[in-house]
Amino acid sequence: ALFLAALCWGLAPVATRYLLAYFAPLQLVVLRFLIAIILFLPLLWPLRAHRWTVKKLAWAVFCGLTSVIGYNVTVTYGLRTIPAGVAGLLIASEPIWILLIAALVLRERISWIVLAGLLLALAGIVLLLGQETLGAAWNLATLIGVLLVLLAALMWSIYTVAVRSLSKELGARASTALTIMIGTLPLLAFWDGTTWPLLFHLSSVAWFALALLALGSTVVATILWNYGVARTASSQAGLYLYLVPLISVAGG
Repeated sequence: ALFLAALCWGLAPVATRYLLAYFAPLQLVVLRFLIAIILFLPLLWPLRAHRWTVKKLAWAVFCGLTSVIGYNVTVTYGLRTIPAGVAGLLIASEPIWILLIAALVLRERISWIVLAGLLLALAGIVLLLGQETLGAAWNLATLIGVLLVLLAALMWSIYTVAVRSLSKELGARASTALTIMIGTLPLLAFWDGTTWPLLFHLSSVAWFALALLALGSTVVATILWNYGVARTASSQAGLYLYLVPLISVAGG
């Protein structure tokens, strides 16, 4: 499940890059998650008889906001001012954040082989993306972009650790549907009425890219990720994120 989630997320930047020829960044984010919540609606049916407490509902809201607003919106704005290689290097810090949060909050023991794998994979990312990072033109806008992408990486790491309890109790499908839908609600305020007419001008390849982004990356991959995270240590699950840039390069 974790491998398939990484595969979908690795192809997401390829689809996003293609679709940005048709949509503005925020238009694409809102459209992507609007389609996702429509697809998620049937998955909420098992929750109709669930007994909710204020604490549990607040936790679901927290997970939803860190996933959609904290990560997806923040990283979209951060990507506007920094090169893709710099963004990739910063996003590659997610497994490190996950490891630290799991160790501090969940008291997970970090084995030497997990730590060695993390450092080896990070070295590979530096070799892959380091040249573009060194060649970037640094200014205030670039620095703000770096901080936004780094914040986004931290937010996704927090979501990965926080959603484990919901996934174990509600199941991966229901917990993913619930948190993504909650996180998407604030985005609907930014809906642009000019988005619908743009859909009529999409090519067949663009429709495939949109399906890959909304269905594959947002719905299927997040369900698979939450399923895998609930059944393994957070620090070990985080290592699968290092497959994402490799798949992105191959897909590109």
